[in-house]
Order: sequence, then structure tokens, then C-alpha cells
Amino acid sequence: MMLADIEEGFKANDVDAVFLDVREPWRYLSHVRAALRPGGFFASLLPTANQVIELLRGFDQHHFADVSVEELILRPYKASPNRFRPDDNLIGHTGYLIFARCIDPGEDMGRWQRPERQRYEARLRTEAEIAAEAQRRAIEIAAGGKKYPEMPLPD
Repeated sequence: MMLADIEEGFKANDVDAVFLDVREPWRYLSHVRAALRPGGFFASLLPTANQVIELLRGFDQHHFADVSVEELILRPYKASPNRFRPDDNLIGHTGYLIFARCIDPGEDMGRWQRPERQRYEARLRTEAEIAAEAQRRAIEIAAGGKKYPEMPLPD
């Protein structure tokens, strides 16, 4: 075990796994990348969906793939041999576990992405193409509309 300030990075490198239990793990993903070997595992525990979303955005910037998010649900049981059953009060949410793999920057991300992530990225590409086309069309309209080249008339 090593004790150090996370702001300074990790003293170890080429490690198999890193688990961060901090409030803003996305702030330390560059340190995690420097410590992990390619293909190494990353995990984090977060209490809110907003934090999970920020971490997912961080994964995009730092080349992490094979991402999964698991919600922790606590369902206590009555510990009585003659009435073993779920407790009457269910705590609906206790946190999220997030897992990802550190992928070599030269590696094709599509190979590592889950289908829902591939669909998300396809939507982002399509939205960008639509926005670019709308901008091109707005410039074209501002310049007086579509201009067609002069066509020679038949003799």
C-alpha cells in the first residue's frame, strides 16, 4: 500500500487495476491512464447519477472503453430462521459501480464499445453532420441562395 496525494499522481505504473473512491474521479483519469497498463481495469464507486455522467464524459477524453455501470440496490432481510424474508423497508438506491478498460490510444475503440455505446456515438456523428449541413445551408441562404453554374444552351 502506498500513501500519497492523488493530485500528484500514482507512484506505481503498469498496474493491472485502479479503484478510485473519490468525489470527482474524472479529474484523475490522466493519472489513472499513466498508472494502468494497456487493457488494465478501472473501477469507481459514486453516489449520484450526475457524478456518473461526468465520469462517462471523462472516459471519452481519456480513451477508456468497455464501460459498464451497475447500480447498487440494498435489500435487507430479516435474519430470523422462522421468518426469513425481505425487510419491510427497501432502500432503493445506494450508489453506482462504474467499470472501464484502459485502451491503448492506437487501438480501434469500436472493437471495445458495447452496442449501446456504438449507437450513442453514431447519434453524435449524425447530429454533427446535421448541424454542419444546417450551417452550410444558412451560409448559402445568406449569400442569396443556391447558385447554379451557367449551363450552355443547346444549339
